Amino acid sequence: MLGLNTKRQACILRRLGKSHREIAKLLGIGLGTAFVYAKDINLTKKQHLRLMQRCIIKLRKSLSEEEFKEACRRGGRNAPHKFKIKYTRQQLISKIKDFREEFGRIPTKREFYNHWQPFRRVFGSWNNAILAAGFKPNPVLFANKWQAKDGHICNSLSEKIIDDFLSASNIEHQKDVYYPNQKKFSADFLIRGKFWIEFLGLKNVSKRYDRLFERKKALAKKNGIRIVELFPGDLFPKDRLASCFAFLK
Repeated sequence: MLGLNTKRQACILRRLGKSHREIAKLLGIGLGTAFVYAKDINLTKKQHLRLMQRCIIKLRKSLSEEEFKEACRRGGRNAPHKFKIKYTRQQLISKIKDFREEFGRIPTKREFYNHWQPFRRVFGSWNNAILAAGFKPNPVLFANKWQAKDGHICNSLSEKIIDDFLSASNIEHQKDVYYPNQKKFSADFLIRGKFWIEFLGLKNVSKRYDRLFERKKALAKKNGIRIVELFPGDLFPKDRLASCFAFLK
């Protein structure tokens, strides 16, 4: 009789969304017994999600940060990214409009690096989301020129962001300055007449681009020039320019 009562309780707990391990602990029975008692009861999708969320919370409390990351990597479907908020169409549009209002320009996909998948799921693509918000998508890389706040003409939005940062920080700079003793290769920026800045937006993407940069480095070495390399990761999804140029202080 006691066994039947325990089995009934196990079934009730399972229908409430408890895991087999939770059932075993609550009823003081073995994990295998809990599984046998409740094996024919399937959790709903919502119950399963809540169960996984409880697992994540428990992991966070019991493991160090590195151990937690490793557990998530191994956990597959139990990883935290599976529990991201599901945004509505209007919420996603509002995010784009809020960014436009705050920064005065359209965001790039990289600036929503950790969150752009919902845009793709709802709108089909990032550019479709921009259009749905009532804006014109950013041009293809290097297709258009951008004018920085100080009047400099930039080859990309990334260069404009760098230029505007330098201006806002009162850092003296020049744009597109040729390397010494030649008129073929130029650096994106020259700061205070001695720091040559190159934004490597296509590094490891275009072989021709990489070869040209190797020639620039050879010129720099020959002339005793220091090149400061900047990458997309220094701008997107989080702006790290302040730390990149900390050496100027």
